[in-house]
Amino acid sequence: MGSHEYVRIFENKSYSVIKTGGMVNSLSVLVQNGIRVSTDAEEMLKNIEDQEIVDKLIKLNKPMITKEDLETLLRKEETIVEKVDILRSSDFNPIAKEYSPDIEVLHAKDITGKSRTRGEVDDFVSYFKNRYERISRMLRAPGRYPQMDLGEVKRHVGERVRVIVTVMEKRDTQKGNLLLEVEDLTGRFKIIITSNSKNEKLEEKSKNILLDDIIAITGKVFEPFMIAEDIEWPDIPVLRERKFSELDVATVYISDLHFGSKYFLDHYLNLFVDWIHGKGEAKELAGKVKYMVVAGDLVDGIGIYPNQEKELVVKDIYKQYDMFEDFLEKIPDYVEVIISPGNHDAVRRGEPMPAIPTEFIKNDVIRVGNPSTVIIEGLRHLIYHGTSMDSLIAALPNASYSHPEKVMTEYLKRRHLSPIYGGNLIIPEKVDYLVIDDPPDILHCGHVHRNGYMLYRGTLVINSGTFQDRTDYQMKQGHVPTPAMVPVYEMKYGRLRTLDFKV
Repeated sequence: MGSHEYVRIFENKSYSVIKTGGMVNSLSVLVQNGIRVSTDAEEMLKNIEDQEIVDKLIKLNKPMITKEDLETLLRKEETIVEKVDILRSSDFNPIAKEYSPDIEVLHAKDITGKSRTRGEVDDFVSYFKNRYERISRMLRAPGRYPQMDLGEVKRHVGERVRVIVTVMEKRDTQKGNLLLEVEDLTGRFKIIITSNSKNEKLEEKSKNILLDDIIAITGKVFEPFMIAEDIEWPDIPVLRERKFSELDVATVYISDLHFGSKYFLDHYLNLFVDWIHGKGEAKELAGKVKYMVVAGDLVDGIGIYPNQEKELVVKDIYKQYDMFEDFLEKIPDYVEVIISPGNHDAVRRGEPMPAIPTEFIKNDVIRVGNPSTVIIEGLRHLIYHGTSMDSLIAALPNASYSHPEKVMTEYLKRRHLSPIYGGNLIIPEKVDYLVIDDPPDILHCGHVHRNGYMLYRGTLVINSGTFQDRTDYQMKQGHVPTPAMVPVYEMKYGRLRTLDFKV
């Protein structure tokens, strides 16, 4: 992309804790009671001189006290410890703290609180009609040949015309041609793409036609069919001026944390938390972080796939979200957190998904649906978990899990976040919330657990990776995730950096 760089963040185990209460040598007392202490917890205990804290640690009845045990206890004892805060760096003065947040959620683009479908025939008809009408408007443009509906095509035999259609079926003929069954709001027709047309560009385009694609086709009409000469997708404009924020602030993009999974990488996530508090390398960048966008799969969920319970360390969905809320408590108060759900979260499985209910996330964050559009510092963010990437990778000849950013550009090219209907569960609302009406400045997805970035026609495409280790299923598929790599975007300069928290 030209302006992207990687930064490796190294661990530093220096902590200090606010002292309160009466003077007591906490470490000595625990040792005298036969309790061992981990090295990182030992450094913290050297600065804790409160007898009540020590007593509660003893009552845990654990053979070893870890850093996590101590931090959990301190968070619970806010009435005893006036300021429960692990100070990452005394000289850290984040510039982002000085600014007020600038966020606008476009609620018209979000299904939350607006689902009215009953799954009846009329709902499906309304859904597909809405989808066709909105995308076809993007394709309508004056051209060399007349544009017409399929209902009137047969009256123009021998002429070249342009039609905007939905692809209903595609199959190879005995002569090696590609036959498309297409329709619009006025009727159905057949379109043939010949294999010996000597039009290499057309042949290459034909390989990327998907079922349910809404495309414009130009060609010559014969009585029973039309011979295609060109294919166009709606796509986003080629020339678009990139936007930048006025303030020197940054946004962090994460997804696929999977709290509750036995593969969850808590150690690396803790290093990320340390960094955002100004500890380690790239401290100046940490001080710019004003926003954090989470694109789904906060937790591993329950019953998402067969035999999932074998891969869970926490089998209670509420406790999984408690773990996520503990993570949120560690994020500085001046950082605005925006959360969208994924297919593992506690919302309906079908897309579009409403925001995660407050019964699961009580923290003061901005909860939005999947997909959703949020304007941050003047930059239009389209947030989508990315479940439909699985069907796109299976259907497109050059798509792969190794390059999710290239798959994501297909969303922009088709102006739709789930082009193949039925590839993943879609709820037929009367309005299709998956249509991309306005090109975003930033498209943020997750789901495939692999980082990927590119600039496509003025849109910054970001897949933010994961904090879950490689699962057995991924091993069988040959899929290699890129865990603990966090993209951070400096919005004033259009500079994307990736922080690597693996040490």
